[in-house]
Amino acid sequence: MRCLESRLLQIAAQANRAVLANGTAPPLPSLPEPDVADMEYFLGQLRLVLPVLGFNFIQSRPETGIEASTAPHGASSPVIVMNPVGTIARAKEIDSQFIVLKGSTARKKGTPSWTSYKLLRDQLIEDGKLADDVNPSLFVFTEDTEFNSPSAAAAVVVGTNQRGPLVWRTQDGVMTYRDWQLAKLKQAGVKLPGV
Repeated sequence: MRCLESRLLQIAAQANRAVLANGTAPPLPSLPEPDVADMEYFLGQLRLVLPVLGFNFIQSRPETGIEASTAPHGASSPVIVMNPVGTIARAKEIDSQFIVLKGSTARKKGTPSWTSYKLLRDQLIEDGKLADDVNPSLFVFTEDTEFNSPSAAAAVVVGTNQRGPLVWRTQDGVMTYRDWQLAKLKQAGVKLPGV
């Protein structure tokens, strides 16, 4: 059991998605090779199940650099953008995660009717992922930042409720994010009703 605890703490620390409050991180004990194989299999199953349940603290962060853009399995989208209200935001979908890229900007003052994702933006500010920009009316993303949906990202960028799949567009402006997703599904041979 100490071996499993040690490995989980090690994996969570590497993922850097949660603050670990365990002051007694046990060292990795030596185990027979079959036991290590069983434990690693169990950890692999945890990595599959926990994100489905909404827990991503042991999930590795996706690469957003050149490695991601040349991934052989095509896990990365083209850069998608939105430039409303003086902001310039760039994002990518990588391994089914929607990521606003470092250096993107977001409006500081939201609209009075804004109801969705205000607390998320406050948390991003508290975590230091959104900081003051040189333009006093904007925030800047200090690191690549994951969102649960393109709508959440769009709402944080614009400071108002947004339909993310329709407002994010490919850099050339030809396709919405939704259109790009549908084209990707069609290319994969997925049949969608009514599409």
